[in-house]
Amino acid sequence: MNQKKGHFWVIALLLWLITNLPATAAEQGVIEHGKQMYMTLTCFACHGQEGKGMVRKRDRKSKKTGKFKYRKGDPMPGFEAYPKLAGQNAKYLLNQMNDIFSGKRKNGLSAAMYGIKIMIDSTAKEGDLEAISEYLSQIK
Repeated sequence: MNQKKGHFWVIALLLWLITNLPATAAEQGVIEHGKQMYMTLTCFACHGQEGKGMVRKRDRKSKKTGKFKYRKGDPMPGFEAYPKLAGQNAKYLLNQMNDIFSGKRKNGLSAAMYGIKIMIDSTAKEGDLEAISEYLSQIK
């Protein structure tokens, strides 16, 4: 029984090490390219600088009442429904982008992405959407 427990912990440790190793140089290049494309394709305009949503940068108090009108981190008006992309699974993000651009997904605010489809078609190259999804998935 003790030997089985020992094997379990060794396997658990190996799995933890594999999933928490720093990205290789090639992976880091893909992530940097994804960050660049995220900015180039103006994804940040709706999803925030790092895909964490469009949120307020500082607290704002009313001068008359002294109460907070809003606090740092509160969503900006009009952007509450745009999803936070940071930290999502890369395959999930890529599937969602592909479904939206192919017309398979037409719910929520996916119609807003049709506006940038022309720019994506003319700017994005093979692997750019994959790079964007990898970039967003590694943000904590």
